[in-house]
Amino acid sequence: MIRPGARAWGAPQSRDMHGIIFNQLRGYALERLGEKGWETLLRQAGLPLRVYLAFQSYPDEEAEALVLAASKLTGMPVRALLEDFGESIAPSMMKIYRASIHPGWTILDVVINVERIHERVRRDSNVAQPRLECRRIDASSVHVTYSSPRKLCGMGIGFARGLARELGQRVEVHEHQCMYKGAPHCEFLVKQVA
Repeated sequence: MIRPGARAWGAPQSRDMHGIIFNQLRGYALERLGEKGWETLLRQAGLPLRVYLAFQSYPDEEAEALVLAASKLTGMPVRALLEDFGESIAPSMMKIYRASIHPGWTILDVVINVERIHERVRRDSNVAQPRLECRRIDASSVHVTYSSPRKLCGMGIGFARGLARELGQRVEVHEHQCMYKGAPHCEFLVKQVA
């Protein structure tokens, strides 16, 4: 259970997280923790056994409790866990939002258009989305600026890696600054490699 005042990613109280993230956390728990992983994760987080519906929204505090519990159960630091989680959900998220991704797009095309894809997510819910600015630096690189009270930059970095793999491509992600280290926003470079 979250201690009062303890924040895993700095999210302010009373924000909501998209239910699809909870669904993906369930799959991640089953994959990483085994057949009873979801029940174990809920119990460790101090949450009741429940079903999270994909297109509903749920309190950030519950997502945060699940991330903290997963960190404890796996022994992974929160940031590393978020990267691993982001990478692991790429295939299923690709299936869900395939209609927003043009055939033939590279990983860099997807990154450049991520805000357009987020528009679809916004239409599906009323949850707060991160502020993302993506601009192409050259033929093989995109610079990303990310800002959100949730500080889920690790999930985005992992997601870029997992999505590249799902597309049969490779990327390197180099972080230049991070909110976890006191920066006002995160900046990273997504570079497609041969």
